Amino acid sequence: MKYLHRVFKAKKGTHVVVHISEPTRVLLIGDYQYKQYKEHKTFNYRGGLVEGKSQEFDIPNDGLWHVVIEKGSYYNPLPVTASVEIHAKH
Repeated sequence: MKYLHRVFKAKKGTHVVVHISEPTRVLLIGDYQYKQYKEHKTFNYRGGLVEGKSQEFDIPNDGLWHVVIEKGSYYNPLPVTASVEIHAKH
């Protein structure tokens, strides 16, 4: 699996906006769950298939978070580009 990845620390309530160039899966994953994802094990996440150009999330609790934008399969990668905006809770 090829994917784009951004890791960041955030507090509960932080607002995250992910902009994508192509429809694909966009996932918000906690730190432990990201390790499960990388090992191809069962994991919990927020998000999923995004048909539009952006996906918004509110961080559910303080910690280290990962945004994963999947780029298709290893043999059939998608030409996806993405950007992530993190709006800290005031």
